[in-house]
Amino acid sequence: MKIISIHILFLLLLVTNSLAQDAWIQVDSLNGPPRANAVSFIIGDEGYITTGYDGSSKKRSMVSYDYQQDDWDNELSLGGTTGDGLNRSSAISFTAWGYGFVGLGEGTGFMFTDLWMYDKYTDSWTQMANFPGGARAQAISFCIDNIGYVGLGKLSDLATFANDLWAYDFLTNNWSQKSDFPGTARIDAIGETLGAKGYVGLGHDSNGYPNDFYEYDPQTDNWDQKADFPGSPRSNAATLGIFPQLLVITGGDAFNYFNDCWEYNYFGDVWIQRADFPGGSRSGACAFVVDGRAFAGTGYSDGQYFDDWYEYGFQLGTSELIQLNISIFPNPATTNFQIDLSKTEKKINISIYNCIGQDVSAQFSQEIQDNVYQLNCNDIVSGQYFIIVSEEDKLLTTYPLIVSR
Repeated sequence: MKIISIHILFLLLLVTNSLAQDAWIQVDSLNGPPRANAVSFIIGDEGYITTGYDGSSKKRSMVSYDYQQDDWDNELSLGGTTGDGLNRSSAISFTAWGYGFVGLGEGTGFMFTDLWMYDKYTDSWTQMANFPGGARAQAISFCIDNIGYVGLGKLSDLATFANDLWAYDFLTNNWSQKSDFPGTARIDAIGETLGAKGYVGLGHDSNGYPNDFYEYDPQTDNWDQKADFPGSPRSNAATLGIFPQLLVITGGDAFNYFNDCWEYNYFGDVWIQRADFPGGSRSGACAFVVDGRAFAGTGYSDGQYFDDWYEYGFQLGTSELIQLNISIFPNPATTNFQIDLSKTEKKINISIYNCIGQDVSAQFSQEIQDNVYQLNCNDIVSGQYFIIVSEEDKLLTTYPLIVSR
């Protein structure tokens, strides 16, 4: 297949991302005052940001972002019209069953144990079961299969750091304790979801700024240490996850603020530095992914608070395919497609994964002739898959495959 054909296919794949590869573009700024240490969640095709600190007061106000209109709207504040006293920063948040959840965090002189649910369709907040692990702030949160996970953080005595993990089930409105995080107890770590796994690391512990990184499997309730973060150790960074890639953006330590951006790849257990965040160095930024599009902004640096907002385009691997002389056609695929390795001199291994990280190669019936794979996808569920190109144990590139009928 000619290189120009690969470029055409790549344009077809940008149905969920209008940006060039590995690039940031500034979009509409946040409504209201600039803020840092806010939290976010997603409902439908809109992202929501609430709570935070603007340099003079803690917040409970909420705004929503419509990426199709590139516009922010003011929304009902945390707790509703009678929610006075719920202002906070360094809270936790997640999305489950189409609702947004916000809780914990630090108020004025105290910390919270509460959890609140936002219903977009009735425009209302409902208080749910309190977090049983004790009042705290600067904790982590992520969500897998509509179960919210919350842990780590600083307890109300301001001196004790935690390493516990708790799961919240909205259907029973109940919390249950899970296996402790195996790293040191810490605050302002990162927590993110990729596929069916959770990822936690970095942050600030009693000895400094660790650069370790762990994967949590809710099916086994086990943790597995992954490749250490290769950038400067930091806390209060922002994260973005679009399987199979996770970004760590900005953050700071005791002396510095950062604007670098690092990508973790699920399949290779490797980190790659990507394009710097263009808004400048900062900590306490906020981020979310909506409809496969990644956004980040806000935060603070040297006493300045920000309301700027940016969209990021993930690197999808097309250039690596060209360099390896590999072609994949057609993509999107309906009944069959081919992977042509005949022009590459490397000993390439090919495997196919779904969006939760399961190897589904065996589900694609295949024939191989002259190093050209002919794959049938008649019995495959429509959706996005990932073609993993490796050499021995070394990941070379990840390429998205669309099966559509």
